[in-house]
Amino acid sequence: MPKLPNDAPFPFHGRIVWLTPGQGGRTTGPPQPADGHTYAANAYVPPRTAVTGLASFVLRGFEPGALVSTADGRWLVVENTGAFRVEAGTVVVITEGPKTVGYFHVEHAG
Repeated sequence: MPKLPNDAPFPFHGRIVWLTPGQGGRTTGPPQPADGHTYAANAYVPPRTAVTGLASFVLRGFEPGALVSTADGRWLVVENTGAFRVEAGTVVVITEGPKTVGYFHVEHAG
């Protein structure tokens, strides 16, 4: 799992909820990044879909292997505007390819 520079901002704070394998989530369960590392995947903001609004998203600071945990997030490349706009109350759908594996509930966007 990649390790981003320490000065890379993670402006979104909230709660990540991972789907179980039985719910269609990751077959290996929630990610377990090493301390200080991040989890990079794809994501979109509804009403967009994995077909119409997918972009790279990064999470850090969550409890490795936990189904529910607080976390920090950020877009990797795109700006926080238009179809990718995230603010408090937004749910970011986390995917691996087109498959939904979790939901990041944003409580604060700074």
